Amino acid sequence: MDKNPQTSHDDESIQPKWHPSYRDRTLRRLCVAVCLLLAIWTFARSLLPYLSACHHSDRQRVAGDEFPQISIRNNTRRVSFEAHIMSKCPDAKACLQELVVPAMEKVSDKVDFELRYIGSVDPNSDAISCMHGPPECLGNMILLCAAQLYPDPKLSLGFANCMINDYHDIPSRDLVESCAMEHGIDFKKINGCISEEGKAQGLLKDSVERSAEANVSTSCTIRLEGKTWCVTDTKKDCNDGGNLDGLIKDVESAYEDLNS
Repeated sequence: MDKNPQTSHDDESIQPKWHPSYRDRTLRRLCVAVCLLLAIWTFARSLLPYLSACHHSDRQRVAGDEFPQISIRNNTRRVSFEAHIMSKCPDAKACLQELVVPAMEKVSDKVDFELRYIGSVDPNSDAISCMHGPPECLGNMILLCAAQLYPDPKLSLGFANCMINDYHDIPSRDLVESCAMEHGIDFKKINGCISEEGKAQGLLKDSVERSAEANVSTSCTIRLEGKTWCVTDTKKDCNDGGNLDGLIKDVESAYEDLNS
C-alpha cells in the first residue's frame, strides 16, 4: 500500500510559479499599446460624421436664413432694440410687418431684440389686465412663452408676426397650431409653458412692468438703446421720419458708436 497517497497532489501545489521572460513581457506590452492605438483610432473615426455634419449644417444655414447669419465677434456690443406692442392691436401688425421684421432681416446680427407687451398690473393683487381684454393677455403669454423657448428671432419673431397677422383670431388654438407648424415651433411646449402654474403669468408681468418702467403705453413703440425711436401709430417722437431706412440707419449708427 502506498504510504503517501497525497504525494502527487502535493507535488502539484508546490510547483514554482512561472516567471515570463523579458521577451514575453515586451510582447505583452506591445500588444497592449497596439490595442490602445486601435481604440483611439476607432473613436476618432466615429466622430468624423458629426464634425462634418456640423460644418455642412453651418454652410447650408446661410442660404436659407430669413435673417443674416450671426457671426461671433469678440468684445462687441449690440444695440438694444425693443418693440412694445399689444398682440390684438392693428398697429402692432403694421409695426412688425413694415418696420421690425424687415429691419431684422438687415441688422439682426447687430441687435439684442426684445418684443415687449403693454398692459397694467394691479399693485394689490398682481392681476394683469390688457387693453383688448383677457384674450389679448393670453395671446401675449403665448408669444412670451415662444420667445423664451425659442430665443432665436428667426423663430420667435416669425411666430409672433404670423400670429399678429391674424390678430383678430388671437388666441385661437387653430391659429397657434398653424403658426407653430409654419415656424418650426413645438405646440406642446407652448401649451406646457402656458399650463405651468405661474410661469406664463410671470413672463407677462415682467414684460408689462418693463414697458411701464419705460413709460410706454402706446402700441407700437420702438426703442433703441433705451430711448424712444418712434411711436408708430401717431408718428410721435419719430427719428428719421419713422421709416424703415431710417430705422436701419440708426441701428447701424448706434452699433458703430458702441463699438468704435
